[in-house]
Amino acid sequence: MAVQFFDSPFHVTHDSEVASKKALKMELSIFITDYIKTLGLKQSEVAARLNVTQSRVSELTTGKIEKFTIDAMMDMLDKLGFRTTFTLPSNDAGAMPQIVVISQVHTC
Repeated sequence: MAVQFFDSPFHVTHDSEVASKKALKMELSIFITDYIKTLGLKQSEVAARLNVTQSRVSELTTGKIEKFTIDAMMDMLDKLGFRTTFTLPSNDAGAMPQIVVISQVHTC
């Protein structure tokens, strides 16, 4: 039996399109959760900054990514003072698309 390699654990059980979205949502949730931890705030305080409920912050920090859209996570990044850029090269460039989260542009 040949060894198979996958882009993420999601690619083992889902089709490529679904798996890629789930992998991106997981990466975003980890990034946001790690940043929230550095703030040292209670979930209720973070919820106020993000204009969401405390239970929504709890869902994010416990990895319930199926409850979030990528758009909602991008909004959270924006409210935390981050900016996101997308690099989409032309098809003939041979480069992979990239999503870059730029460090804070202002203090929360």
